[in-house]
Amino acid sequence: MKYFKENKDWEYNSRILSDDNIWLYYGEGYKLTIDLIEKQILETDRTNQDFFIYPYCYIIRHYIEIRLKEVVFEGNKIIGKELPLKLNHDLSKLWKESQEVLENVWKESFEKAPDNISQFINEFHSIDVKSDSFRYPIDKEGKINLGKIKGINFKQLSEIVNEVKYYLDGITDGLAVLKDESKNKSKIETEKNTAGNS
Repeated sequence: MKYFKENKDWEYNSRILSDDNIWLYYGEGYKLTIDLIEKQILETDRTNQDFFIYPYCYIIRHYIEIRLKEVVFEGNKIIGKELPLKLNHDLSKLWKESQEVLENVWKESFEKAPDNISQFINEFHSIDVKSDSFRYPIDKEGKINLGKIKGINFKQLSEIVNEVKYYLDGITDGLAVLKDESKNKSKIETEKNTAGNS
C-alpha cells in the first residue's frame, strides 16, 4: 500500500500543486503552521511550550528561507536576470541577496526593510547557520546545538515573527502583482500580433 497518494475519501485529499504559484503554496503552508502553533500556545494551552519551541523555530526559519528564495527567484524573473542555479540555507546571504533583488525590481520606489526585521533574520542566522539547530539536539561533531541559549520567550518571539510574516507577505504579494501584470501585458501583445497577422 502507498500512503502518499489520493484515495476515495476525497474530502481529505490534499492537492499537491505545481503551477506558477508553487512558491506561494509552500510559503503559505509553513506560515499557517506557524499560526497554528502560536494559537495553541498563546490562546489555548501553553503547557507544552517547552516542546513546541523546537518545531516552531524550525518552521519559522524554513518559512523565512522559502520566502527569501521566492523573492530572489521571482524578482530575478521580473527583471529578466538569469536565475541562480543553486541557493543555500544561509539566511544572512539570502536576506542580503533578496534586498538587492528588490532594489533592482522597485528601483526608485524601493524601501529598505525595517531594522528590527533585518536584525531578527541576522540573529536567527547566527544561532542556526545550517538550519539544523532546532531540528536536532546535537550537531555532526556531537556538540549540543543550542547550548548557549537557556530560554526563549515565546510571546516576544511570536511578536517579531508576525512582523516578519507581514513584511515578507507584502513583498511576495507585490512581486506576484508585477508578475501577473507582466503576463497580462505579454498576452495582450501576443493577441495584438496575432490579430495584426490575420
